[in-house]
Amino acid sequence: MYALLVFALFAVAVPAQDPLRETRVSTPEVVRTEYDMREVLTPPSLSADELAGWKLFVQRCAICHDPLGQPSYPASLGPLLNQATVREMGEETVREVIMVGSVTMPGWQYTLSPEQIGQVIAYLNTMPRD
Repeated sequence: MYALLVFALFAVAVPAQDPLRETRVSTPEVVRTEYDMREVLTPPSLSADELAGWKLFVQRCAICHDPLGQPSYPASLGPLLNQATVREMGEETVREVIMVGSVTMPGWQYTLSPEQIGQVIAYLNTMPRD
């Protein structure tokens, strides 16, 4: 009987905690980057090969190699590419990297034809350093 009385007093003295009340929900922070899509989608005055390379670049490469130089998400996925990149590395090295890929970049040898890779390089040769 004494044990029942102690249990009853203990149950009244210690209120039951609601596990749902203790749960805290964190809301992730949303970071938005404003892109001028008209600038991205406006085709520059290019030759037929350069224009085809531009289209391929926008479709396949721009997600990581942002043509506007704006920070990508996640940051620094790929370096900015331009005519200086092609000049410094050489066209054959750039072609090889596009075909085979790297640790962080997929290879495109089974997706893009050698002609299409040449068109992307032709487009990169039109992109100024700035």
